[in-house]
Amino acid sequence: MAAFDAPAQLRDLAHRYAWAVDRRSGDDLAALFTPDGAIRGWGENPIDYTGPDRLHAMMADLAMFERTMHNVFNQVFDVDADGAVTGLTYCIASHILPGDEPTVVDMAIWYHDRFARHEGAWRFAERRLEMLWIENRPARRFSPEMMSGAVRDLQ
Repeated sequence: MAAFDAPAQLRDLAHRYAWAVDRRSGDDLAALFTPDGAIRGWGENPIDYTGPDRLHAMMADLAMFERTMHNVFNQVFDVDADGAVTGLTYCIASHILPGDEPTVVDMAIWYHDRFARHEGAWRFAERRLEMLWIENRPARRFSPEMMSGAVRDLQ
């Protein structure tokens, strides 16, 4: 494998993925993948969402969370001798568990990505989701009082 000077479109895929998942848009999510594209687990992670119908089903599975926010960080890309392009994307995905006293579940993730050209554009052929760790902590929902400028309203 050799480092690959990735076009902006490859980097943009991860950001659009985060936006689609956080809005629960199965159509937008599926559009980022090749027709047989998949989100699968890495290692012991058992998930498998292969094809557009299963990508849409993933959005329904995420309904267990009140809200999510995927934050994309480092990205590296490689190309092998056959021209296959792969990459690794770092992510912290925050998930709010519903309830009177909500909890944030932060998931530290490495996405092992494989890319392919489809209809003239780069798409995910596969995203393998490697869970590194999970952190839980209490959260508060937003209220207008928080914008008062008073520290007490943020405590």
